[in-house]
Amino acid sequence: MQNTLNKTVFLKADKIGEGDLGSILIKGFLNAMSEQENLPESILCVNSAVLLTTANEEDEVLQILKKLENKGVKIYSCGTCLDYYNKRDELKVGVAGNAMDTIATLLNTNTVTL
Repeated sequence: MQNTLNKTVFLKADKIGEGDLGSILIKGFLNAMSEQENLPESILCVNSAVLLTTANEEDEVLQILKKLENKGVKIYSCGTCLDYYNKRDELKVGVAGNAMDTIATLLNTNTVTL
């Protein structure tokens, strides 16, 4: 397990920006993060970012998230968001979180929002 910092990455969408470029950017960002010596303590996925944690097994971003989890990063997907997209049963990495967990994490760590 690698070193984790008292940081949380707050993902609000399945892309950084819009369109195909946004998909390329989120994949590149998460992949670069997975190669760092120091990793965030957690990644919180809300809104369409939960689509990253429920993607097909072959999806590169899902594989990167699994790699981060294996290195000790806690990954949470918003339970309400999973329900909204009807994806709760498709969660493939991390766990479903709730509003109380999300708020506690955001208030007790340094947060980077994308």
